[in-house]
Formats: sequence, C-alpha cells, structure tokens
Amino acid sequence: MPTVLHEAFFDHVKVFVDKYICDLPYNRDVISPMIHMNWSLEIADGSVMPDMVISVTAVEGPLEVVLIPFYGECALSETDDHVFRKVESVILAHPDVICVLVVLAREAADYTAPGCDSTISKTLCGGTDSDPKPLTLKQFINLRTTPRSFGEPVVIGDYTWCHLSTVEYFVWVKRDDGSPINIRSQDPADMAYGTLVPEISMDAITEMLKRGLTKIKDSFVDFQKELEPSLDCTALAEATVNAQTDWRLASKRIMGACDITAHRRYVAWHNACFTKSDDSSYMDLEQADSEEEPGVVSTSERKRANTSTLPGSRFKIQKS
Repeated sequence: MPTVLHEAFFDHVKVFVDKYICDLPYNRDVISPMIHMNWSLEIADGSVMPDMVISVTAVEGPLEVVLIPFYGECALSETDDHVFRKVESVILAHPDVICVLVVLAREAADYTAPGCDSTISKTLCGGTDSDPKPLTLKQFINLRTTPRSFGEPVVIGDYTWCHLSTVEYFVWVKRDDGSPINIRSQDPADMAYGTLVPEISMDAITEMLKRGLTKIKDSFVDFQKELEPSLDCTALAEATVNAQTDWRLASKRIMGACDITAHRRYVAWHNACFTKSDDSSYMDLEQADSEEEPGVVSTSERKRANTSTLPGSRFKIQKS
C-alpha cells in the first residue's frame, strides 16, 4: 500500500502536470488523458503499481489503445537496484513512454518500534492507566524536542519516530529519434537530476519535466490526427508549457508528511502495546509496503548500484 510519504513525493508533481494538461486545447471529444496514482501496469512477468501514470485513450469506443506517455515511481524502502530494474521492465513493456520520473527517498536510520516495556510506554501512554488512549496528532507533535527542519529527526519522548534524510529526483525524456528511454544514460540532453532534501536543487528537474510535457503534448496531436485525420490540431500543436511549480512549498508538504508518518507509527505502536486483543499482526506501514513486492527490502539493506551502469543514489548515508 502507498504510504503518506510515497504520496507526498508525487502530490506536487501531479498538481503541476494536471494544470498543464488541463490548460491544453486538446479536443475533449476525441482523446481522454487521465492522471492515475497507483494504477496497475502490465509487464512481461506480471504487473507493477506505479506511484503515478498518465494514460491517454480515445473517447469513442471500442477502446483499442491505451497510451502511457508518463510513468513515475518512488522508492522509499526498495533498493536502488530493484527500483531501477523495475523501471526498465516497465519501459520494455511500454516502449512508447515519453517521460519517466523516479524519486529516491530514504531515512537516516531504519525505523523500529520501541518496546512495549520501555519508558516511552509510560510517557506516551495517553489517557489514563486504566484507559490508555493514543495522543492526537496535535498533542503528539507538540511534544517534539528537535527543530522542525530537514536533517533533524522527529524526536518525541526521547525516541526517533521519523528521520527523512534525502529525497532525490531523476527524470528521463524520450529522444527525438523515437528510441525507448534508456535510464542508464547520464546524457543531460535527455536526463536530469535534482534534490529536494536536504537542500532544494530542482531547476534541472523542472526544465526536463517541461520538455517531457511538451513531447507528451505533441503525442496528443499525433493521437488526435490518428483518430480524426480531418481534425484541426494547430492550436494544440502550437501550445507552450506555461505551468510553474514551487518546490519550496513541495518540501514543506513533505515535512508535514513526516509529521503524519511519525504520528501514524506512534499510533500503530500504541495499538500494539495497549489494546486488549493480541495484535500479532502489527506491522509498520513501510514494512507492509515492502512486503507487497518480492525483492523489496528495508532501507538498511539498500545497496549502491553495483551494476555500475544503473542509476543510484548520489548520497552516502551513515546509518545511526
């Protein structure tokens, strides 16, 4: 299942892309572009659930073609190698994809829930001894003892509940020769890299996304002409990318997602320790997310790309 952090990394991109597509003068009676969050895609050996996909279909049926011009993936608990190999599998199955966005995010240390017999069980019990109740988000976050800024862990009750350390963005755009996207390419002509955490450096990502959106717009023109050869597509063909995004605001929303993640982990821990029932099924959200796909492992097992040609994180995290 997608976590709050997973969604936060793409929320801002979705707003940016959605505004651009909505402003395009494409014929609403001919084609139907849609943005999907967690929409299944078929690949050679099964299916994957990307974090963001754009599909384009004909309005009039029967539905014969589903174009996938945009594909986005976030890795929070996957290894670098696993997520990029998955991306390659999607491109192999959908070679017409025009723009690919990958987000690598990680915490400074793997999260593990505190013990039920720790001192935290007394300080963060909530309610009364006879009727313990988890603290509300407001009550919980107001107990934070560390500064609210990136690079600082969410420490409450002398325990680290979340510590997002780095967020990296990679974007690839299909070349003019029509060849499938090659994510092993580091050519700045068709690939961009940026960071949102620990510092904002996203200008190259913005420009490459705009380039990708322009090519996606051109594919709308081609698809309309294919479906309705007599259709006048001049206005669409001449439309320019005017959408803007504020990555500073995106970083603040991610900081908020860290607060929510910390609280949800706390509530899950509280339920496991203080509910009357035997909650042996308790599992952290990120752990549950990791177990949905074979090969996805915890953050501490994330490897640097030993394949030498696959992309990977450009940060070296010293685990605490």
